Amino acid sequence: AVRLDTLRTSLATYQADAYAIVSYQTAYLKANYAVEFLSAMMTNEMGSLDKLQIVLDEAKSMGVEVLPPDVNEGEAFFGPAQGTPGEDGQTKPAIRFGLAAIKGVGEVAVESILKARHEGGRFKSLSDLCERVDIRVVNKRVLEALIRCGACDSLNENRATLFGSIERTLARASSVAADRARGQSSLFDAVEAFSAPQTPQNGGSLPEWPEHERLMAEKELLGFYVTGHPLTPYAELIRRYCLHDSITAKELAPRTVSRIGGMISAIQSGMSKKTGKPYAMVTLEDLRGSMSMLCMNENYDKYRELLAVNQVLLIVAEVNNDEDKPKLFPVEIMPLDSAPAKYTTQVHLRLNEAHLTPGRFDDIRVLMERHRGRIPLFLCIRRIAGDRVYIEAHERWSVSPSVQLQRETDALLGQECYYARVDTRMPEKAVRKWEKRASSDASSDE
Repeated sequence: AVRLDTLRTSLATYQADAYAIVSYQTAYLKANYAVEFLSAMMTNEMGSLDKLQIVLDEAKSMGVEVLPPDVNEGEAFFGPAQGTPGEDGQTKPAIRFGLAAIKGVGEVAVESILKARHEGGRFKSLSDLCERVDIRVVNKRVLEALIRCGACDSLNENRATLFGSIERTLARASSVAADRARGQSSLFDAVEAFSAPQTPQNGGSLPEWPEHERLMAEKELLGFYVTGHPLTPYAELIRRYCLHDSITAKELAPRTVSRIGGMISAIQSGMSKKTGKPYAMVTLEDLRGSMSMLCMNENYDKYRELLAVNQVLLIVAEVNNDEDKPKLFPVEIMPLDSAPAKYTTQVHLRLNEAHLTPGRFDDIRVLMERHRGRIPLFLCIRRIAGDRVYIEAHERWSVSPSVQLQRETDALLGQECYYARVDTRMPEKAVRKWEKRASSDASSDE
């Protein structure tokens, strides 16, 4: 028994030493070869979007840029790439998204693309790509996926134009392949070999898809937004008016009520077997992850008009952290654009004394009159001597805070002149119906 205990102790010691060595090696690689280390981690986690998202977030926090897949630059898996120059002129470290990580493409198609590129150089156009790869594996479905996720953006046409020319390009590539198989070549092919890439034969380029469509296609095929995020225009509103996000909400105590913003990415509707009433299970995405929200009973009836995919909302909700992702039970739902009017307590205009003239005050007065409301207005004047003077405007100049008011103020007075003081207090905890009945019964007993 003594020898067995000694053996167990020795094994535990060796195991701890092994973990320590691996931890040291991992930390060393991350510190000294961050791009290579993160690329390997992303490749390893390609099969799990949740784990891959963690590595992507880590890369962003370390200042490593994640570039979209590219048929002219990318390889099968994630790998180091040349990033874009920063404000200081230095090139940022970057990782190129792996072509094999695109849904619907497959490794066989990727191998055909890489083989053609390594043998003949960069692809100059969609026609060039289709004529050099095996179109039996790089077929219409694969090309659609490559174009929609942005992997063909380097082919000198926008995504809409490339997508619209797939069938015509494949038909011509099939004809060229058949000629080659017979050992023939047309005069047109000979001329084209020495000419610049052709424009689409439908008469010109098509208008590019709207940004939200391009981003949604990236999310569908890559699992993430790579070239942008639909919520980026709302980032400042979310930062200022929301109290928690999908990451920080995980740290909240049970049944804490908070303000959280995001965009609806999916809705699953159903009918409750218990109550016979409709409900909606909503997936809410923010800039850092996603949450689920259960909307039922009176909340469903009250807010169902707001429950639509791509709708950007601010949710006052009770947060439940019993699962992997925060689950929200809404108390109030509103469009995110409505947050300034509800949660702004004061509006400040930051002005420089040197720039103030009677005409400028008249312009400010006209602007504030267009946005009259109930929120107090303050003028914060920075004097030439360096000190500041705060003037509270008469209540007749109270305003209704909004995104539009901020935009018009920025246009008139310049950026950073508009400042909204926001109510950052945590919302009161929701009282459930059974708690109300319990409280009422206790009062009656007294």
